Amino acid sequence: MSGAQPASHRRRSLWSSWPISIVVASLAFIVGLVKVVATYGRPYYHYGDQAILALRVGDAMRFHAEVGPYSRFGWSHPGPALFYLLAPVYSLSGTNPRSLLAGSLLINGVCIVATLLVVHRFAGEWSTRWAVAVVGVALLALGAGAVETFWNPNLEAPAILLVMVMTAGAISGSGLSVIWMAVVGSYVVQTDVGTSPLVGVMAVCSIIGYLTQAVMRRRHHREVDHPESVLTPAMFAILGLVVLILAWIPPLVQEFSGHPGNLSALYDFFANPSVTAAKFGSTHGLSAAWATVANSTTAVPWGNFSTTASMTTAAIGRQDTLVFWGCLAVAGMIWAGCSRRWFALGLSVTSLVGLVVSVISVERIVGQIGDYLTFWMALVPAPGVIAIGVLSVESLRERTTSPSPTWWRTTLVWAMAIVLILPAVSVGRQLARGSTLVDSDGNTEIGQLSAFAIAHLRSVPDRSVLVVMGNADRWPEASGLVLQLARDGYHPTVTREWEFMFTKPYVASSTPQAQLVLTDGIPGAPPGFAGLSQTYSVGDVPTTITFVEPLPTHGS
Repeated sequence: MSGAQPASHRRRSLWSSWPISIVVASLAFIVGLVKVVATYGRPYYHYGDQAILALRVGDAMRFHAEVGPYSRFGWSHPGPALFYLLAPVYSLSGTNPRSLLAGSLLINGVCIVATLLVVHRFAGEWSTRWAVAVVGVALLALGAGAVETFWNPNLEAPAILLVMVMTAGAISGSGLSVIWMAVVGSYVVQTDVGTSPLVGVMAVCSIIGYLTQAVMRRRHHREVDHPESVLTPAMFAILGLVVLILAWIPPLVQEFSGHPGNLSALYDFFANPSVTAAKFGSTHGLSAAWATVANSTTAVPWGNFSTTASMTTAAIGRQDTLVFWGCLAVAGMIWAGCSRRWFALGLSVTSLVGLVVSVISVERIVGQIGDYLTFWMALVPAPGVIAIGVLSVESLRERTTSPSPTWWRTTLVWAMAIVLILPAVSVGRQLARGSTLVDSDGNTEIGQLSAFAIAHLRSVPDRSVLVVMGNADRWPEASGLVLQLARDGYHPTVTREWEFMFTKPYVASSTPQAQLVLTDGIPGAPPGFAGLSQTYSVGDVPTTITFVEPLPTHGS
């Protein structure tokens, strides 16, 4: 008789076992969401980059977002996928600022859960449990900010991991993995153009791997080893293609309607390195890139890298760990290749290629290397570690000749679940202690600035107001002020030199009657105009906001 289990038993085992892994992996995100909900009624004030991103999410609610997050080099990242993903949560909350924190948690959580589902599809329950442990330990090492911060650099690493795992699925013969790798990869590239080398290489690996498997299946007249889904593959393929097309419509519309187009500006920036270097600073050598990647990919076991240290100098231990990750990926490739375990082979390939491409990507960074530019590399070694677990599980399965007694198997399932809860609980405890970004109310000084502004703007019939930055250092306060004014029903604008950051809808076409001038602790009213001023300390920096009284109307 065959050793196959009845279908009813397989279904019962599936639904009673693998969701435990998903719940454990989601614990950190659930804790973060509870924290956001618990403080939901309190005001929250975004500041700096977060305020700019919140403005873009508001644009996406009106279907006006066409480009991604801004860059200090004068262009924007390729597309607005992040803003459209956050727009439903922001809209349903009535534009509550804390909802953007919840939306960030949801995006990262969905990416992690989707990663585990892909592992479960191609490698089974025990490999999924191993993947939960790997990801849980990595999140613990990275800290709370890795999953709960509303900032585009912190919304990339889980999605990068999903791209790599889907690439492994494509290498094992899944056509749907190719399509959905392109969908998730589009989100990643649109959010940070610096990830485009990795995503591009993953796309090439996916296509080559899938075509190779198709040829092998045709030659040996066999079907795909892993069914794609309970639903028909065609439905998911069509859905993926539709999402992929929709994701790139806004950037293409902006490219052909903008002057200049953002995609053209990106091309000019990267296609003319000598011009770019003369204007913004040079790129970096191999040693600096190697040290940076060593710092960014070795949170396990050394902890998250300090933001106050130099990214281009790495401790010997971190460099040795990077070498170990590479050797582990090579070992996984050899083991998987000899045993013809295609999914594990794909995981090992993506991890090794990812480490190499990360070094190349850092070499192309222009100017100073900030740690935020390499946050997305944090989980690049994870697929190689998961591959070793997958291969070990498969090897043990092959060596087992008789089924385990039911009581033993059930005990082992729950023992494994308890063990895997430990890293997730640790992450949850760290989140419960929390980062100031969730525990606090944001930058409360922005609330003082906006309260001053709104109190004096009530006397102005025109809802338009020009926010003037007395110097460039006041842009973080200005962005928070513009966001608060927009949420209060005003139409705030800035001067044209800030268009790259705020985008065209927020650039003044004419001078409004009322102006708000931000300066460094001194009155900022233009000569000849009476103004009301008040000074606040924003992040320990004295900042003066001056309300310039409305200009006299003709005939008065």
